[in-house]
Amino acid sequence: MNSHLRWTSAFLNELYKSGVRHAVISPGSRSTPLTFAVAIHPGIKKQIVLDERSAGFIALGIGKASGIPAVLICTSGTAAANYLPAITEAKQSGVPMIVLTADRPPNLRGIGSSQTVDQIKIYGDQAVFFHEAGEPQFDQSDLKRLRYAARQAIESSIETGGAAHINFPFRKPLEPTSEEIEFETRQLHDPADINKSQSGEQEFDRTIRLRESITKLISESERPLIVAGPANVNHRLINQINELSGLLNSPIIAEPGSGISKSEFQICRYEQFLRSSGNREVLQPGLILRFGDQPFTKSMLIALDNWADVPTVHFTSRQSVQDHAMSVLYKVECKPNDQLELLHIQHKKRTDWLNHWQETDKTADEKLTDIIKKVDSLTDGHVFHHLSNRLRRDWNIMLSNSFIPRDMAMFGESKEGQFVNRGAAGIDGIISTATGISHSSEKPTCCITGDLAFLHDSNALLSLKKVDQPFLILVINNAGGNIFKMLPVSDNEEYFQDYFVTPQNVDIQKLAEAHRIPFQQIRSKDELYSFDPNSISGCQIIEFVTDSDESMKLRRTLWEI
Repeated sequence: MNSHLRWTSAFLNELYKSGVRHAVISPGSRSTPLTFAVAIHPGIKKQIVLDERSAGFIALGIGKASGIPAVLICTSGTAAANYLPAITEAKQSGVPMIVLTADRPPNLRGIGSSQTVDQIKIYGDQAVFFHEAGEPQFDQSDLKRLRYAARQAIESSIETGGAAHINFPFRKPLEPTSEEIEFETRQLHDPADINKSQSGEQEFDRTIRLRESITKLISESERPLIVAGPANVNHRLINQINELSGLLNSPIIAEPGSGISKSEFQICRYEQFLRSSGNREVLQPGLILRFGDQPFTKSMLIALDNWADVPTVHFTSRQSVQDHAMSVLYKVECKPNDQLELLHIQHKKRTDWLNHWQETDKTADEKLTDIIKKVDSLTDGHVFHHLSNRLRRDWNIMLSNSFIPRDMAMFGESKEGQFVNRGAAGIDGIISTATGISHSSEKPTCCITGDLAFLHDSNALLSLKKVDQPFLILVINNAGGNIFKMLPVSDNEEYFQDYFVTPQNVDIQKLAEAHRIPFQQIRSKDELYSFDPNSISGCQIIEFVTDSDESMKLRRTLWEI
């Protein structure tokens, strides 16, 4: 039997055997053969998402939380173009994703045929792999090449980190017959055998022996500092960080999204006290051991620039340059399950070095607690300080960009279940990414977003009816893009408010009601402190109306201490 469905089923089933378990589909006609291949597969979970831009970020969230790519399926034309923001973030932050775009056949290209655009390498260098599947052919060599392309897509998206793109041209008729559907359904795995398929994640225990020069550097260092930047689940080197910190008695600076939970070595208030040039000078390390991607908090960017002459070793599981300060002396590539051979490190622990960091951290935390109590109005800082202490550790937390992750570092702390889109660091797709994280992890999920990022991704609200676990959207409504108040352009009174802050007056409650999502608004500290996020069931939107000026004043006060 030769049909479009046979072609697409062969490809989708190969993805399934390699570990893929999620597909995000946007409705369309030309993609009918791909849609049916997913629809009839008993082992693939399906999400139908109207907006392709939102769909792309939902797939991003699935890959971010699981380390296994989700499949994106769309029709031809501008539908495919709408995936580009998510594909860009996927490459920048190393998240696996597989993009299947339906296309018009070659005889309709380049002649003005409607809904026909050039989709050959439409994503350019932002995709880590591209294959033009060609029109369906059913020789065994063609089917073998198609299945091989599926395995190539899986491997490249996980190993390199990013989106693999396969373009599928189809001629009409696109719809399978009932006989074709019945035949292909019988060819798929029996539901009882679904769990017998490969997980797609191959784990190998390796021992990584550090080069002699690195071993010597670590052994002789009296003031080591560990810095953990954001990293996705399949790139987090948690075991290596914990082992080295214990061996070296080293303080750990863990940014939101790093996956590091609080430990005796973790320093929480660094974003507060490292803004001070005096503190940076006193606390300058003799060796920096970096993990994960490029740090993003302002304090760490400044500190790493100031400490650019300090020997730096970067431990990473990604094939990506992550060195904003251009200070990395050595790069060590390893996987989360790898063991570091540390027997040759003869390090003499200095308790005073760790104690100095811990005392500075404790003093900063006491000042934060004291100062925040004295502010009467509800600020952004109050929200993060309260939520960081109240949310159970089994929650996923998706942090929007701009001030949101910085405020979590400033007023909250890094936790295991935190996620950020810090690759390209856009404000697009935040709710959608959180939705994908929820689908993949099956844990309660809290998405903390600014008001502009919320509005930017409001189409994602259409997809929340399929979320099974508790799902909270916490909107910090401080009337616009307050991140710009940190920049010199804020001194321009004529243009700053309209062209940069871009204040909005959208009634968020009405938007929630339009999507039949329960809504609550919080305007005061008393209302905040009586709010228990752990008691929420289903999906809810909570709007925190905060004082923008007082929020900025509180930040500046803490930065100057």
